[in-house]
Amino acid sequence: MKVTIFNGSPRKNGNTAAMTSSLKEKIITNGGAVKEHFLYHMNIKGCMNCDVCHSSAGLKECAIKDDAIPLLKEFVSSDIIILATPIYMWHMTASMNAFIERLHSLCRHEEPAVNKMDGKRIAIAMTMGDDEYVAGDVVNSLLFFCEYFKLRYAGAFAVPFCDKEQIMRPLYQEKMQDFVEKIMKK
Repeated sequence: MKVTIFNGSPRKNGNTAAMTSSLKEKIITNGGAVKEHFLYHMNIKGCMNCDVCHSSAGLKECAIKDDAIPLLKEFVSSDIIILATPIYMWHMTASMNAFIERLHSLCRHEEPAVNKMDGKRIAIAMTMGDDEYVAGDVVNSLLFFCEYFKLRYAGAFAVPFCDKEQIMRPLYQEKMQDFVEKIMKK
């Protein structure tokens, strides 16, 4: 089972990276193959709504030629997608949001309808410096995204009041194991 983590943190050695490192170990232990992409240091622009991807000739590749193009292909080839992000000011990071905007190029509602996201399993893993409630808008936004694009929401994992010691606490390691087992069920 191919699991791809898209990490929106600006820090490759920060709390979110510590969380995804532990997640990757658990995914591998549970029989998955995992790859992680750090979005923040890549050149990924948000969608400009040019509609080239939805042209009448059928679904075409996004017109913005940046680092998102190979990531979109990685998204499509994955069995499970995990969006990993710190929560800043009640939102996911700007780099994660830009990547999510670009996923729209994988779907065309007009005839001939195409949706390369249909049925994909997607989950979210978050770190935050506050209580879990600050992630509520992010989870709700992902639920709407899943409903609209017909993705299968697999669940959420959050580490509130996060630091690296918090991530490694037995409580969060157990919750993380439960999260991995849940998202990897067919």
